Amino acid sequence: MHELSLVQELLGQVMAVAKEHNAKRVTRVSVEIGPFAGVVLDSFDFAFEALKGESVLLEGASLHIETPPAIYRCTHCGATTQESVEGFEESPLSARDFFQRGRCPKCNKGELYPVGGDEILLKQIELE
Repeated sequence: MHELSLVQELLGQVMAVAKEHNAKRVTRVSVEIGPFAGVVLDSFDFAFEALKGESVLLEGASLHIETPPAIYRCTHCGATTQESVEGFEESPLSARDFFQRGRCPKCNKGELYPVGGDEILLKQIELE
């Protein structure tokens, strides 16, 4: 479960910011996890809940996860779309390996490939 190490790194960053601002506690952490980041959101949340108890600063913190839509670009016309690629509605993670199955909704020619979406971004930290 690599989510555990991802959350450890995240909490290290959060703690550094909290200490820099002389915070008494962290109340909320907001992250954005792209659809191609390979992260199991339930496992990420579970790891956050398990690890936050290791620090008094983090004990009452809540985690807010944003998941942006998958974005695909056409190899033929360059158009981008957020529409689901046929066969990947339930699992956008597999789209990176099998993008050739999707056709551009604009030109119906080019193959679609994912654009970004593999990021894990610390968006906001609320402190007291």
